[in-house]
Amino acid sequence: MTDPSPLDPVDTGEEGETSRRSRRSRAETDGGASPGLWGRRRLVILLGAAVAVLVIVAAALLLTQGRGQQEPLTVETTTVVGPPPTPAEDPIERDTSTALLAALPGAVLGYAVSEQVESAAMLELEALEGWQLTYSSTGSEVVLQVGQWSTAAESSAAATSLLGDATATESGDVLVAGEAVGTFTTVAVDETTERTIWTNSTLAFVIEGPSGSTRTFYDAFPL
Repeated sequence: MTDPSPLDPVDTGEEGETSRRSRRSRAETDGGASPGLWGRRRLVILLGAAVAVLVIVAAALLLTQGRGQQEPLTVETTTVVGPPPTPAEDPIERDTSTALLAALPGAVLGYAVSEQVESAAMLELEALEGWQLTYSSTGSEVVLQVGQWSTAAESSAAATSLLGDATATESGDVLVAGEAVGTFTTVAVDETTERTIWTNSTLAFVIEGPSGSTRTFYDAFPL
């Protein structure tokens, strides 16, 4: 009987130990993947990287837009202060022979001195010096009376006497360089007339005019 010839593993569909080892060796050398599989892996990696870049760009754009919406707009504003109103008429020539008369302004806001006489009311209160000045503007006028005493206590007592029983609508301290030098009080004389009374050390002032005018006049008065 003739010895059978060795069987060819390829022909029989069987695989010997040597063939299996050869294939495992090639697989390990090729990184465990065939060329086609490796190409697909590289394509997947490239696509993943591209998607990651797009996600980063989109996140950056959203962050920039959100930050822009959160930052408020800065609007610069400018306050324009116009010049104070000037009287339609020049103040009259008047007596300025005393220090008090010289210190009284000839014009305040849109008002100018149109008359100056002695103040009987201030002299009756034993003022050392008392004057009445009429300040006129277009269609309006206010009357100021001023007196000077030897002490601040005397001028304060005179102001209280001039105030009488009238109900104050506003009151406060008279401030000079941040320090209180007297007090002011505004009262309503009637429905159309008001009066503001204030003291400044040894001086007492009373100004009367249309409602809303004397408080403004007082604010602008330099004494």
